[in-house]
Amino acid sequence: MRCCLRLGLSLAACVLLLPDLAEGQTLFPDRAANEGPGFKTGRFVLHPGIAVESGYDSNVFLQSLNREDSFILRLTGYLDFATLSPQRQAEGESNKVEPQKITFRGGVGARYYHYFNNRVQDNVGAEAHIDFAYNPSRVFSLQVRDRFLRTIRPFADPNTLTGETTSYGRNINNAAVDFVGRSKSEVLEGRVGYTNVIQFFDSNDYEYADNLTHRVPAQFTWSFFPSSAIVYDFEFAHQQYLNPELVALSPTVLSDNNRVRSQIGYNGALTNTLSFTAFIGYAVGFYELLQDFDDVTARVEARWTPRPTISLDGGYNRNILPSFIGNFTVMNRLYINATFTGAGALLVGLKAWVSFDKSGLALNPDGSFLGTEPERKDIRTRIALWGEYRFKAWLSVFAEVAYLADFTDFQYVGFAPLPDPSGEYQKVEAWIGLRVFY
Repeated sequence: MRCCLRLGLSLAACVLLLPDLAEGQTLFPDRAANEGPGFKTGRFVLHPGIAVESGYDSNVFLQSLNREDSFILRLTGYLDFATLSPQRQAEGESNKVEPQKITFRGGVGARYYHYFNNRVQDNVGAEAHIDFAYNPSRVFSLQVRDRFLRTIRPFADPNTLTGETTSYGRNINNAAVDFVGRSKSEVLEGRVGYTNVIQFFDSNDYEYADNLTHRVPAQFTWSFFPSSAIVYDFEFAHQQYLNPELVALSPTVLSDNNRVRSQIGYNGALTNTLSFTAFIGYAVGFYELLQDFDDVTARVEARWTPRPTISLDGGYNRNILPSFIGNFTVMNRLYINATFTGAGALLVGLKAWVSFDKSGLALNPDGSFLGTEPERKDIRTRIALWGEYRFKAWLSVFAEVAYLADFTDFQYVGFAPLPDPSGEYQKVEAWIGLRVFY
């Protein structure tokens, strides 16, 4: 039970300490759920997978006017590899569970996109990750992680007036090391670490927004009862833009900054079917240019699993995130997720959220307003229905339909490309595909 609790708290810590990355979507969000038994090779197990998908996007460039739609072909391949769990190591004649002082998990994947719209060039998204842990004793652990994510789908208006647009490739690498110490009873646990996050774009049009962030997170956990804990965490972050000569000529003010956040809260199970998370905190940001921030942060989430085939979670998240418009965005998000499994082969789900967001003062480097409003205020929402049917333990067909919208009175009035949508938009997206995994 303690092991499961520590895992849950670690996952919660990743979300709480890395808020801006948590907002982003991973390239393969459901890959872990689609792992089969894998191929056992010594102390490692390999999990390969491929998928072929056909999709439709009603608003490729996230525009309010002159929308362009497209059918899309998407091909995905990945390979995950990991050290065997103690249970799998015990398979065989001896059935003896060996303690794991070293655990390792990694993976690589690529996703090829072909748009049937001659304005978007073919491109490849990618993801790679490494998670390593050294556990010389029950009271100390060293954890090293690296995750690379490359997304290529258009995230803003066309960056050319006519013809093929330049690449929308956005690359993020997140490297982290954590030192973890705990009491022999595993009731108390503390961790401190360092995280390096670099973000850079393919196109020269967005090169001014390339940036690097240094983070120093720390966390203290007090576990009590079978599966509950009080958690306090703290983080200092320094963000700097890598091309100051381009930043001076960019269409939006970008500022190096220092940010500090701390929060305290509860995470744990209330009953066998109901668990709960609640955090309250405070965050401040100091920017070389324009507006600073200091405000309250909060997160509340309830998770209910009335039976193994049904799960429901929902909550509220208030956070302050870095932004290319106005230095930062204050986010207030409500969300709900639901999944249902039927007959052991059918899986259906709902993911929905609505977010009320407000940026800081949004200016051009010359001091004029970036858009039609001094600040950008948005109501953003996404609603997605998805389903999967498994013909075999290694073969499934899946589908998803989603609605995404941003309602705002803000409209960018410049001409140079921005790495964010210029104004309000609505889009519908649909996918259907076949997946093979093991």
